[in-house]
Amino acid sequence: MDIFDIVPDNFFTFLSSKNKKIYLASLLQVFKIYETGSILGIDKKIVVDDLTLFLENHSKYLFQEEDEEKEEAPKSKREIALFILRRMEECGWIYVDVTNDYVEVLNFSDVAITLCEALLNAYPQLDYDSELPEDYVNPTEYHGYIYSIYSLLNQKDNVDYSLTFSLVYSDTRQLIRAIRRLDVRMKDYIQSVIDNTDIKSLMEKLVNYKTDIYDTSYTKLKITDNIDRYRLDIISRLEEFLTDETILSAISMNYLAVTKSKEDAVLKAIKNIDEVIDAFSALKEFIDEIDNKNRNYINSTIGKIKFLLSEEDNVVGKINRILKYVKDSNSEGKLDKAMNKINSLYYLPRLKLFEMEKSLYQPRGSYQRNLNQFLDESGISGLELNDDFLNGFKNSYNEREILYFMDMNSKDGVFDASTIINNDCDDNTFMKVVYSVIIAVEKRYTIELKDEIIENKTYSIRNFIIRKTL
Repeated sequence: MDIFDIVPDNFFTFLSSKNKKIYLASLLQVFKIYETGSILGIDKKIVVDDLTLFLENHSKYLFQEEDEEKEEAPKSKREIALFILRRMEECGWIYVDVTNDYVEVLNFSDVAITLCEALLNAYPQLDYDSELPEDYVNPTEYHGYIYSIYSLLNQKDNVDYSLTFSLVYSDTRQLIRAIRRLDVRMKDYIQSVIDNTDIKSLMEKLVNYKTDIYDTSYTKLKITDNIDRYRLDIISRLEEFLTDETILSAISMNYLAVTKSKEDAVLKAIKNIDEVIDAFSALKEFIDEIDNKNRNYINSTIGKIKFLLSEEDNVVGKINRILKYVKDSNSEGKLDKAMNKINSLYYLPRLKLFEMEKSLYQPRGSYQRNLNQFLDESGISGLELNDDFLNGFKNSYNEREILYFMDMNSKDGVFDASTIINNDCDDNTFMKVVYSVIIAVEKRYTIELKDEIIENKTYSIRNFIIRKTL
């Protein structure tokens, strides 16, 4: 069956219009309410009331009048909610039935359910809830896949090897997909260091990295679902499957329906067992690469922020700001105005070139070591190694110093960036704030971005708070 026999022609136009952000947010909100209803659907009035409340509480989703829409544009939140539901029905995402009691019951189409689940599984942050429950588990990550595989392979009594390996094979594929998603998302964060040229964006990305990558994926992969703990046992058990004809014959029953003969089914079983063994053999190298990406992202972010802080007063920084101004003006359709402004700022006269033999330049003399060195005469004992002298060589960004900095600037266990960053905040203090985020990423802290903007004379960032957890 052709997929376009199932999906209406205008199905995806719902998410390609100028209102796509408010449509997507509303779609997932309606889907969430729909799942709380009965098997036969949910009363449309309940959905309308909930979506209206959702739009009132999320004012950042602004509705724009669509050019092709002939009817009068909705004005109130309830009118917008009803309009969005009509658009969802027109595009085939939902359908509404009327019962014998004249009650409108809303249901999602089969394709819409699959796509909504896929969106929430791939990016659970699209759920738009301000807070997630403490026991929330990111469905895209590691549902104990490794331990589940280990437990399945080490059953002792009444083992159905055909079913067991089918589950092992399925869980292995899910594990590989989850790790690949993690790898891709980490690449995106590393690329963001190159793409972002302002401190505000880099800091927001760094704070989001804590919740989006480190807590939900990276730490689970390294601690909760530690591969090294079970990997060798899993490989050894699968190798036993390959050498046991009884087990191999039982597993081959999974493939009789898709192969021409029993011999081909056995070969298919051997191939799939080898595939799982190869996957677990290669995972160690894959995890090491993810470790490198984690270090590269954090180090690259720190390096980029240091560069942006130091470039303000040099020629490179000034040229970068001019180029950024031209780029931003071009994106706004004001390139000519920007170029006219820049042309009036400089004048490069034609320089006359002189022949080298007529130049008055004299090369510097050769260097000779000064024999009267200070230490030769006074020795090391002539230096006074007091605290002020030693503090000049101390690394102010080591973990002990940063933890002390966080404790000194915390109130009731809450570190608020807005109490530290202001116009008087120097670069050294700001870098301590940056390293505080790094410490929070790698330790038992929670980070929360705020809507307010903190202004400094050279940069601006979104405020954030760090809470120490027990």
